[in-house]
Amino acid sequence: MNKQFPHVLAPVRIGGQLLKNRIFVAPITPHSASNGEPYPNEEIMTYFEDRAKTGAAVVYCGGTKAADVFDDGEHCAWDTSAFNHKNALTLLAARIKSHGARPGMEIMGLLPASWRPGPPLGCSDGNRVFQSQPITQEITKEEMERFKEATAQMCENLMECGYEQFLFHFGHSIPLAQFLSPLTNRRTDEYGGSTENRCRYLVEILDACREATKGKVIFEIRMSATEFEEGGIDLEEGIRIASIFQEHCDIIQASCGMVTEKYMTVTHPCQHMGPHPNLWLAEAFKKSGKIHKPVTAIGAFESLQAAEDAIAAGKCDFVAVCRQFIADPETIHKAVENRADDVVPCIKCMRCHDSDCYEHLFRCAVNPLIGFDSIHQQMFPAAAKKQKKVAVIGGGPAGMKAAITAFDRGHKVTLYEKADKLGGALGFSEYVEFKYALCSYKNYLIHQVGKRAIDVKLKTEAAPEMLNDLYDAVIIAVGAEPVMLPIPGYNTDNGMVATDAYCSEDKLGKTVVIIGGGQVGCETALYLADKGLDVSVIEIQKSLCPDASKSCGDEIRILLDENPNFTAICGAKCIKMTKNSVTYIDAAGKECTAKCDTVILAAGMKARTALADSFITDCDVPEWAQAGDCISARTVEQATAEAYNAAMAL
Repeated sequence: MNKQFPHVLAPVRIGGQLLKNRIFVAPITPHSASNGEPYPNEEIMTYFEDRAKTGAAVVYCGGTKAADVFDDGEHCAWDTSAFNHKNALTLLAARIKSHGARPGMEIMGLLPASWRPGPPLGCSDGNRVFQSQPITQEITKEEMERFKEATAQMCENLMECGYEQFLFHFGHSIPLAQFLSPLTNRRTDEYGGSTENRCRYLVEILDACREATKGKVIFEIRMSATEFEEGGIDLEEGIRIASIFQEHCDIIQASCGMVTEKYMTVTHPCQHMGPHPNLWLAEAFKKSGKIHKPVTAIGAFESLQAAEDAIAAGKCDFVAVCRQFIADPETIHKAVENRADDVVPCIKCMRCHDSDCYEHLFRCAVNPLIGFDSIHQQMFPAAAKKQKKVAVIGGGPAGMKAAITAFDRGHKVTLYEKADKLGGALGFSEYVEFKYALCSYKNYLIHQVGKRAIDVKLKTEAAPEMLNDLYDAVIIAVGAEPVMLPIPGYNTDNGMVATDAYCSEDKLGKTVVIIGGGQVGCETALYLADKGLDVSVIEIQKSLCPDASKSCGDEIRILLDENPNFTAICGAKCIKMTKNSVTYIDAAGKECTAKCDTVILAAGMKARTALADSFITDCDVPEWAQAGDCISARTVEQATAEAYNAAMAL
């Protein structure tokens, strides 16, 4: 038994089957890695195999659909019935098992969309399958029976392919979960009304799947312990539902919320929520005295120690982790080797989720290998052919990542930073409570630079001529500077740059106007409004946060909308600014003036192009690359990827 982590790394038997520890890899459905194949392709297989190397007991895959698998050109959907499609599923299970993990599969709670024309099928008329999708039509009992049999057959097929554990997704108000909630279940037959009736169909599905798999597979169910909506599932009702389910499954996962814009970043906790904020739900299940089956906690567990503490305190029996294992698949191994400071922290930005669900390439802000799992070794050689002397200009996130990567490739690295400390554009995160995850990433980078023999020259503003005859390559990461809009009075004499406003709220007065409603401006507004200042944001576009990733933008907009100290002025063009006022043309074409104690400038950032280019044109270093904000305003994801690629190409 591991003495440092005696609870989370302790083996346990469930239904007579041995699990090597208490950590599960939570599933993703790899939409953006799918090219329409009705089976897992190599990129998907490599992703899940790499998660099996994490040291977790179980790796849940996601992608199978019961009944009428079809390619809608958008979503991943694997067929479990065709013989040759089962070949790929069997190989995936075998590759996971070869690393000591149990192969698991998420049984997604979706109903078939192609059985009859018209709206998608649902528990009742008038619901939505997902946000912004068409309202549902009520599924008939005959169709329910057909779907139950198809799900049982799928589970039998998956068992034959080598999958040893199933996660039935009955949460987040997706179609099957809508049977459970009094908010979405308006049926008048035996499947609606009381708690028992609302659970009836899902219990029938579990029993049919258990019979099909002959009791050989561990069943875990994911459910929303509370939906947070009036008239929906509250915690008391969630406990009643779990007490019914526990007689038909082996493990209960206590998740929460609904798949809506309002709750997406609660079911998948983002930066504005603290570490593992949904643990209290698993704890409530445990303390209720009504749940005797093991309970899994899920949601933003950032370390093995956090999981150990939760299980040791009796708050849960298992912990499910997804995003942290995307950020750093070595999280468990580093912790066991007393290298927790080397763990790359997840910054809760939801880039993994949003890139997978809404875009075309699966990405992670802090792990540039994600999306290139199966081809990374072909993209870059295992090690640099020759050691080079490399100068990195700029100690922000791009510069630090470039320096770390170049050093690890075997190069001799010098890092120049004009400030008195590293961090660059991430420095403000030290002062903002809801940026704690980003601050952890900044501190991680600084620590990684410090533990390597990288020559760091602080308070040194590098110039092109300084590099002549000294280096074989230069990576330029000199960052960006605030955009100064061409309107009268828009300057730092009349206003304060957004990132300088943090920890300066006592100097700003009571009323603040922020020019610019992108992510930087809106997060500054949220910070100040939470401190009690009256804050208005003037944004030229029709909505706030147009530059943010979808989930993050939704979260910020909702938090601002709920804040009584905040006012949004969208569709407005600023035309004049003084120290204590901003004049603008509103969406209706009317000239207005907002008076304030302080104006904050947040109209965006512009690359230091001339400075960056001077390191190409004015010095004789033979190799060069640029990374981060000096190319264009960048996200952490873009800066990290560009820095990594630049260093790997040396």
